[in-house]
Amino acid sequence: MKIRQQSVFFSGATLVVILTSFLWIGSLNSCATLNALAGLSRIQFKLQDVGRVQLAGIDITTKHQITDFSILDGVNLANAFRTGKFPLTFTLNVAAKNPNANDNSNATLSQLQLSDFPWRLLIDQHETISGGLGSPISIPGGGTTQIIPLQVSVDLKQFFGNQGYNDMINLALAVAGQGAAKLQLKAQPTMRTPLGSVKYPNEITIVNTEFRS
Repeated sequence: MKIRQQSVFFSGATLVVILTSFLWIGSLNSCATLNALAGLSRIQFKLQDVGRVQLAGIDITTKHQITDFSILDGVNLANAFRTGKFPLTFTLNVAAKNPNANDNSNATLSQLQLSDFPWRLLIDQHETISGGLGSPISIPGGGTTQIIPLQVSVDLKQFFGNQGYNDMINLALAVAGQGAAKLQLKAQPTMRTPLGSVKYPNEITIVNTEFRS
């Protein structure tokens, strides 16, 4: 018999009810499977760092202030700014952690997959672009971290048009120099489990200071 996967919405309060209701279903009467569902609430996320930061095609990863740019870079940046577009591109590395023990007794907990990850990016508390996950990523157990690289491209003119040339460059340098300190990610993960897909009921805010779930 073919079983169709369904999305499951849960919170900490309702999770116990969900698990209890499954106990009487013989085909799902597996402690490992139930533990896998319960363990999903413990998947944690954190902004790790940023890499490959470019402003209008110019690498600014090692730049800290406007005077660090060469004369040619300054000319190219000024020309790009006058075109009406000022693209900031970078890789945002998100760390995902599954703290469940990675052993034979909890084998299903080490087989969890992040199957969907719609996100919204905030820069300096200002909402910008949104995106998703390219392909499912396995999150191993044992407390190790799995890096999820997100490719980001933000037109600073579009979202920070009220700021001047120097302000936009300083904002880009802050993203490059401080890593994820200027960034927040709001996401609603979906995990693939032996019971089907489990979607977090609400968005979580992912920051660089701590792991959150």
